[in-house]
Amino acid sequence: MTVIGASGRIGGFVVEEALGRGHAVTAVVRDPSSFDRGIPVVGGDVFRPKDIAAAVADSEVVVSAAGHAATLDDVGYYARAAQSLVEALRLASLARLLVVGGFGSLIQASGAQFADDPRLPDHAIPEIVGQRDALTYLRSVSDIRWTYLSPPPGGIWPGERSGSYRLGLDGLGGKPGDSLVTLADFAVAVVDEAERAEHPFACLGVANLKPPSDASAGR
Repeated sequence: MTVIGASGRIGGFVVEEALGRGHAVTAVVRDPSSFDRGIPVVGGDVFRPKDIAAAVADSEVVVSAAGHAATLDDVGYYARAAQSLVEALRLASLARLLVVGGFGSLIQASGAQFADDPRLPDHAIPEIVGQRDALTYLRSVSDIRWTYLSPPPGGIWPGERSGSYRLGLDGLGGKPGDSLVTLADFAVAVVDEAERAEHPFACLGVANLKPPSDASAGR
């Protein structure tokens, strides 16, 4: 398994979950000198498909947890990243890609995606709409078996690993604030999908079975 963005918040938890299950993991990060977890690490930029292709060449599945490190003001960032990843996997002749997405891709009770909500604050639009646009692009791809996993609109927080979660195809139902997930349990869902390959060409919302007891501390 190769994890792109392994030094990030979610990517780090995915690495730890995969290692804990005995998987061989290669980390792809912007600055290899800043990453030391005793596993193979490769420097790579998600927008350089040839570099990513070389980094993932020996993997059966690629997990992308690549994200914008600073305040995002570029609505096209995530769609371009998805396009670059698909090109990289094609170059490497790989066919499985898991992408850590955002809740803007999920459908709310009204039937509309969260990214289309007119009440979105201006500062959040590039991130939320950008994640939706990445999913829209992936839905045009049929030769790479992608799965898009999104944290819930209520939030993703540090907290204990329960090992349990619920999935929703394209949405999670209920009120936005009712759905939460810990970083550790989100990583459990990602690695489960990496192992089982049960949801190709799907967008999955991931939430805890019940709100984490310490979620309020992360708000």
